Amino acid sequence: MVKGVYISVMPKMIKKEYRDRAIELIAADPNLDLQSIANICGVSISTIKNWGKDSAFGNSVYERYMATTGIPMAQVNAAMFREAKLGNVQAARYCADIKGMMIKRVSVQIDSPYDMFLKAKKVDIAAEAEWEEVKDLPPRDPINDKPKTRSKEENKKIKAIMSITPEQRAKNRKKSLASYRRIKRAKKVGLEPLGRKTGEAKRNWYAELEKKEKEMGII
Repeated sequence: MVKGVYISVMPKMIKKEYRDRAIELIAADPNLDLQSIANICGVSISTIKNWGKDSAFGNSVYERYMATTGIPMAQVNAAMFREAKLGNVQAARYCADIKGMMIKRVSVQIDSPYDMFLKAKKVDIAAEAEWEEVKDLPPRDPINDKPKTRSKEENKKIKAIMSITPEQRAKNRKKSLASYRRIKRAKKVGLEPLGRKTGEAKRNWYAELEKKEKEMGII
């Protein structure tokens, strides 16, 4: 008898499914530890590490992350624009930066024109452009009379907008995993995704899903 080494090779289709699942998990929560990812995907930690060494895997995670953060980022921008309209200087700088109006500093001693405008709070030279007439200005905020207090409040608001609490992160992760599993279940029985169904339509969809799963002997 010839002695040999038996090597277990994971089928390509199953491997791709686990790999795609890992991409979804990491994109939903980049802080998720490797052991949790491995447990959910049903693979070993070494497999996750090997995937992480692949540049294509990293690019897929990044692309998926950018796709899933589109709506939250739009909400952040909307909140920052609202704060800027109320006179929040830090929010105004953020809005100007994402709009490409802010020129980056090239040295410590040189400020961009827009930076100097914010510091001087006056315009010395009128630009030759068509300006939209502003009819209704927001009422003056009395907190402007206390610059230090205002600065503290602005920083608090910006931190609240830009940060996510551990509880919210856990809630988002749980929601993402539930959605992922629901999509997989529907795909396996040939049922259309739940989408945005609510109320009676949602309950009927789950009833149909369970019915098809029973018919196929899945549950």
